[in-house]
Amino acid sequence: MARREIVVLADDLDGSEGDVRSVKFGFEGANYEIDLGPANHDKLALALAPFLAAARKESGRRGPAAAPKAKAPTAAEQRAFNQRVREWAKDQGKEVNDRGRVPAKVIEAYYAAGLR
Repeated sequence: MARREIVVLADDLDGSEGDVRSVKFGFEGANYEIDLGPANHDKLALALAPFLAAARKESGRRGPAAAPKAKAPTAAEQRAFNQRVREWAKDQGKEVNDRGRVPAKVIEAYYAAGLR
């Protein structure tokens, strides 16, 4: 037994069938979709034309524009940073090991001193 389904699109405003297409748009943070025949599609396009001409296209990102993320330092950059912090800490009379993790309080003090 074979089954065949036929989907008939109808204009959401006037119920006409035929050359109907779905139109997606957004307004004030909400997204909408409406099926329109040629006449209503033209009406919508004419109504939106002055607004579209003045608007900016949204980028491909979703949500508010975010600042680009900083790239993570390479292992060599991290070692060099840790060495600078250790040298500064020793010059300040702070106890810090020559190896291993640099304590967060020492790094915070380094940044608080205006160093990077």
